[in-house]
Amino acid sequence: MTGPAPRVATAGDAEAVADLVHAAYRSEESRRGWTTESHLVGGQRVDATMVRDLVAADDGVVLVLDAPKPGAGDAAAEPAVPLLACCHVERRERTAYVGMFAVRPALQGRGLGRRMLAAAEDQARAWSLTTLELTVLDHRPELLAWYERCGFALTGVRHPFPYGDDRFGLPQRPDLALLGMTKQLDPGGTA
Repeated sequence: MTGPAPRVATAGDAEAVADLVHAAYRSEESRRGWTTESHLVGGQRVDATMVRDLVAADDGVVLVLDAPKPGAGDAAAEPAVPLLACCHVERRERTAYVGMFAVRPALQGRGLGRRMLAAAEDQARAWSLTTLELTVLDHRPELLAWYERCGFALTGVRHPFPYGDDRFGLPQRPDLALLGMTKQLDPGGTA
């Protein structure tokens, strides 16, 4: 799929980003893709206020991928959706943390996730960082495998799930944890 390059989100994108993340992970629509986690965690994953806070923060960016604008008479154009993909990249002391990574379920498997990951890598390099890190729910072997195919490796670090903090959802089981993964970047390369 071709189209515009990922861009830095603005506060005006907050609702669309929150909707996209919910669609990719926790909604009925998420069951059409392979990233659903609704069987593990219900409720919200992020809300527009949280996204606005991330957009306004000095230590990171929210990247979004807009739908391509259909050309005149383009009968094969996809139905209009506000955003196709997104992620948050946070600058930390020695690494860039990638979170809120989402691709619209109906469009998964078309390379959009890899485009967003490449944009996150480029952002890390712009900050002179050469390591990306992220966390994945431990009961998501297919997602862990996808990140491994993209060059990430498990770190062996296991983070507790934020039980009791409804801002991150309602756990459907008592044994959830987040597994740490990292990827080393070529400092001079491109994603």
